[in-house]
Amino acid sequence: MKTLLILSVLLSGVLAATAAAVGAAEAAPKEQPKNIQVPVVKEEVLAGEGPEVISPEEEVSSPEGRFFFCPSGWHKFKDSCFLYVRSGYTWNSAAAHCLNNGGSLASAHDVFDYAFLQELTMREGGSTAWIGGFYFQTWRWVDQSPFSYSNWLSVQSSTANPCVYLNARAGWSNASCGGGRPFICTRKISPC
Repeated sequence: MKTLLILSVLLSGVLAATAAAVGAAEAAPKEQPKNIQVPVVKEEVLAGEGPEVISPEEEVSSPEGRFFFCPSGWHKFKDSCFLYVRSGYTWNSAAAHCLNNGGSLASAHDVFDYAFLQELTMREGGSTAWIGGFYFQTWRWVDQSPFSYSNWLSVQSSTANPCVYLNARAGWSNASCGGGRPFICTRKISPC
């Protein structure tokens, strides 16, 4: 019961902070100053190549570069940017770090999302990484998207081990939220 209360308080805090961040992002000015050039990162995930930074001149001619960009150090996949953080954080600290960077811990909704997260983890030299799955009455994603795809390698007691981490070699598992691990943040691509 105490664990359930703690998790509900943590979830309420994350949801409130997410709502505040979304409100602040929507209220923020959408234009960039004309004298700042932001590099665009292109990903070739399926080919196994690393990110390629393109110049501002190429950015204008590329449909992808004209409309969307990821911040430096983030990797583009589908309509989102992803950041692998090598430092070991608890699940809650990792979630807060992602939130402070305008995103959330990553979620996977199909085999392609999982394969990208797995490949990113291995490319960054990791073997595991916190992702946004957690247990509160049922399995959920911290970004409030449906937990409709699962890729469990192993499942332990969900009440004692409510936080989900990705295994770079196969699937994901759950563990106590207090252990330090690298993690993956995600955020939607910002239009220019």
